Amino acid sequence: MELKRLIINGFKSFADKTEIDFVSGLTGIVGPNGSGKSNITEAIRWALGEQSAKSLRGERMGDVIFAGTDSRPALNRAAVTMTFDNSDGYLKNQPAEVSVTRRLYRDGTSEFLLNNQDVRLKDIVDLFMDSGLGRESFSFISQGRVEAIFNSKPEERRGIIEEAAGVYKYKQQKTKAERELANNDDNLARINDIIVELKHQVEPLREQASLAKDYQQQTADYKKIHQTLLALEIEQLAAEQEKTQGEAKVTKATIAALTAKVKDLENQSEQLSAVDHQHEERLNQLNDQVLSRSMKLENLSGEANLSSERSANAATTLADLKDRLTHAQQALTEANQRLADLTKQLDASQKKQQDLKEQLAQQKQASQDPAALNRQLESVQNHYIDLLKAQADNKNAQAALQKDQQLAASQNAAHDRRIYELSKQAQDQEAKVNTLLSQQQKLQAKAETQQTVVEEAKTKLNQLQQNRTAQQQTYQDEMATYQRARARYETLSELNEDYAGFYNGVRVVLKHKATLPGVIGAVAELLEVPTAYQQAFDLALGSNLQAIVTRDEAAAQRAISLLKQQRAGRATFLPAAVMRPRELPSAVLQLVKGADGFLGTGLQLAQYPADLKSVMANLLGSVLIVDTLPHAITIANTTHHRYRIVTTAGDILNPGGSLTGGQVKQGRQASPLARNQEARHLKTQLQELVEDLKKKQTDLTELTKQENTAQTAWQDAQAQSQALAADLTAITSQHTAQAETLRQAQRQLAAAQQANTAQADLSTKMTELHQAGKKIARDIEDAQTEIEQLKAAAAAAADSRSKQATAENALKTKLAVVTNDLQTLHDQHQQWQTQARDATEQITELQQRIEHITATAKETAAEKASRTATIAKLQEELKQLKAEQTKVTQTKAANRGKLSEISARITTTYEQQHQAMATSEQQAVALNRVKLGLDARLNTLAEDYQLTYEAAKAAVVPDHAPIPELKSKLKLLKRGIDELGPVNLNAIEQFKEVNQRYEFLTKQQDDLLAAKQQLEETMHELDETVKTRFKNMFDQTNSAFEAIFPQMFGGGHAHLSLTDPDDLLATGIEISAQPPGKKLTRLSLLSGGERALTAIVLLFAILKVRPVPFSILDEVEASLDDVNVNRFGEFLRHYASATQFIVITHRHGTMVAANVLYGVTMQESGVSRIMAVSLDQSQKEATS
Repeated sequence: MELKRLIINGFKSFADKTEIDFVSGLTGIVGPNGSGKSNITEAIRWALGEQSAKSLRGERMGDVIFAGTDSRPALNRAAVTMTFDNSDGYLKNQPAEVSVTRRLYRDGTSEFLLNNQDVRLKDIVDLFMDSGLGRESFSFISQGRVEAIFNSKPEERRGIIEEAAGVYKYKQQKTKAERELANNDDNLARINDIIVELKHQVEPLREQASLAKDYQQQTADYKKIHQTLLALEIEQLAAEQEKTQGEAKVTKATIAALTAKVKDLENQSEQLSAVDHQHEERLNQLNDQVLSRSMKLENLSGEANLSSERSANAATTLADLKDRLTHAQQALTEANQRLADLTKQLDASQKKQQDLKEQLAQQKQASQDPAALNRQLESVQNHYIDLLKAQADNKNAQAALQKDQQLAASQNAAHDRRIYELSKQAQDQEAKVNTLLSQQQKLQAKAETQQTVVEEAKTKLNQLQQNRTAQQQTYQDEMATYQRARARYETLSELNEDYAGFYNGVRVVLKHKATLPGVIGAVAELLEVPTAYQQAFDLALGSNLQAIVTRDEAAAQRAISLLKQQRAGRATFLPAAVMRPRELPSAVLQLVKGADGFLGTGLQLAQYPADLKSVMANLLGSVLIVDTLPHAITIANTTHHRYRIVTTAGDILNPGGSLTGGQVKQGRQASPLARNQEARHLKTQLQELVEDLKKKQTDLTELTKQENTAQTAWQDAQAQSQALAADLTAITSQHTAQAETLRQAQRQLAAAQQANTAQADLSTKMTELHQAGKKIARDIEDAQTEIEQLKAAAAAAADSRSKQATAENALKTKLAVVTNDLQTLHDQHQQWQTQARDATEQITELQQRIEHITATAKETAAEKASRTATIAKLQEELKQLKAEQTKVTQTKAANRGKLSEISARITTTYEQQHQAMATSEQQAVALNRVKLGLDARLNTLAEDYQLTYEAAKAAVVPDHAPIPELKSKLKLLKRGIDELGPVNLNAIEQFKEVNQRYEFLTKQQDDLLAAKQQLEETMHELDETVKTRFKNMFDQTNSAFEAIFPQMFGGGHAHLSLTDPDDLLATGIEISAQPPGKKLTRLSLLSGGERALTAIVLLFAILKVRPVPFSILDEVEASLDDVNVNRFGEFLRHYASATQFIVITHRHGTMVAANVLYGVTMQESGVSRIMAVSLDQSQKEATS
């Protein structure tokens, strides 16, 4: 078969329809780079079914359609048609000329035609599969494929031989078989899962279906008996209703008679109560009057006593004041007498001082010189003139002051009265202010004390609240702990009651323990071990925890019979009567007791009933409990590995030397022993928690009471504090007001006293002016005398100066003494003046107070006489009121006796009435109960069974069982139904459906297993076929390769080898070559040209072994030198008789070898065109 024709239209750069006719032999296609030569190769590949756009140098398949140029629009379709000459029948079942067409449109639509008939892409691929013209066959050899041969790994290189061997379809078949096998495995896995699930469902559903049938039968019997029972009970309740109604009528008549009697007695009681009320009101009035007058009498008596006390106090005070007045007057007299004496002494001392001064002056005058005396005389004369002026001014001032005195004298009487009134008012206000201040201070002290009480009460309340809150939180936390523990305990109790975790046979026996005498319980129930050693005991006992302890062998036989009857499984029994203890010999026990880590034997550490010691000794007597594995190993070596040793971590050393250990799986279900241990611990904990909670509840209640008491105390204290604060505020306000009033009175008194003082000041000033006038007169006289003396002294200045000096010093000494005495007398005079003034003021004050107290005493005596008369009158009235009070009390007591008698009769009648009413209520309840019973049963008949009473009554058989017996049967049926538990009534149908599906899927499972076996056999056959074809192809290719290599290289030799001859399905292919003049080496160590030529040799060897109808070579010789290109051309021409070659080339040597040359040009930019040139042999030679 040969490629006869290629028509390209719109494919890549071939915008116009281009037709290329191929001849036998060698056809060359030449052209410059970018002219579109390779597009011819890609057009052929695309037509043969290439699906990879990247293999066609595009991003998507639409890129193969002509995209247009500047002068041409893009086309909407690409089409390639290949025509083959099949006259030799190379393609089976095809005509002599076979055409294949492929079209692609812009919208993505594809068309495939075979001999102008629409076909699928798969049809085209299958047509050329294993024909040598497939997409990856040796019909297409590019430069890249040549490079891939010498650059690829040996494992990748085997693909070349596989393609040549034509095993592609076998590998596809195997891939398909693998997919089918995977699908088959998936289906088988799913069916297996479903079958397992259904298998788990079938047996439970079978049991449920059986239960459902039993439930239906028992339910039908229950309904029948229940209907009969309801009919009989309705008949019985109707008779009871009629009887109770008659009794109720009689009771109602009794109640009516008693009600009338109660009414009559109540009327009598009301009349007597009205009289009693009148007595009560009169007594209340009398009591109020007696109380009022008694209180008034008491008040008057108190006031009289107070008046007496005041009178006595006033007399005492008056006597005291008079005594103080006498003393004050005596003190004043003494002070005046003393002042008079001191005045005389003062006058004498002043006169003596004056005399001494005069004598001293005379001495000085005598001692002065005439000139000095003249100057002194002139000074004294000037002073004399000043004194005369001062005398005149003094007289004028006295005249003016006398006028002021006359005016003040007219106002003096009014000022005295005002001062007296204001003084008395100030004293009264001061007393009130002092009283209020005292009250204020007391209230302030009380308020401060009360505030302290409030703060202490608040502190106590806060402390109690904190204690109560803390106690409440503790209680809540402990309650939460209790609830969690209780929930856990209830869960464990339910599990223990259901014997969860026990084998089915053990569970059945334990549940029937009550009906099996001699069955004591499982080992896990009877054993109690320390928590720290629980895991050790779990692993030491293992399945023996579920062994059942019995009293004797007979009890064990009965339990085994039960298991057989119910087909409930198996169990291990430990008859206590025959179990023999197994304990450590005393010597061994003594040996291990001192060993490090030894905790004890299992029997020593466990607790159990004393009568079961033989059983427990059998299980645990020779088991040693040790803390760690190293210690356990040491003890095992000591005891020669004769006993079982278990560590607290769960490691086990078995007799004989074997060890068992590792990590226990987390989340593993607790063993029955652990569960029982935990339940016992929780029970004890719950008891302790209950007691503690009760105590805490009591403490909390007490704290709450204390808190409430403290709250009340704090509120009361706060209220008292607020009341005191209010009182203190009021008193403070009053004190402030009174203090202000006092200050006003004091200011007014000061003003009045100031006015009075002004009058005194006028007198004082007048006295001072008089004294000043007298002094001025004396000074004038003295000045006159001094002038005369100075005049005389000037004449007598002739005396001796020494004599005068001595006399002057003596006079100075005397003058100093007299001056000092005079100052002392002045001081004493001032002191006595102060005492006299104070005594005068005290006398005035005492006289005023004596007058005030005397007046007050007179008023008090008058009030006392008036109160005495009033008290006598009140005492008489009180006597009369008490007499009437006694009389009314006696009358009231008599009336009360009658009222009590009536009340007793009313009470008795009431009790009778209440008894009758209670009876009536009981009868009403009974009637209601009967009615409810009737209604309930009628409703049950109607709602549950859709029956009337008449229909149910008609269905009752004459010889029915008594009602108690029917109830007993109904109860047994109900118990039987309840024991069945929840019943799936659909289980019968569900079992049928699930069982049918289970059987169907089981058959499918068998079919899939058979299919799997068949697919595995097919895959094995395909592998064998692939290995055989691959090996044959490899051997033939190697022979051809060895033959062609010397021809192409002009000598040397080469061969192919398998990297793993034992694995023909995965072995790689190694190429070894020895060009002329070189050593034999691997392909990777040759030069680039040698590697390329060697790869071409391999391709030609494959073509020789398995020729293809045609082969397209795309610049495969590009890397060869000219000599090798010529050899390449010669080889092509030599083999062109067997294979049609189409060569795309740039090399001259290859062009010369071609029979026909097609030139590809691009005269129009972006559009490829074909130009054919036919060369005969002579032309080729000339060209060469």
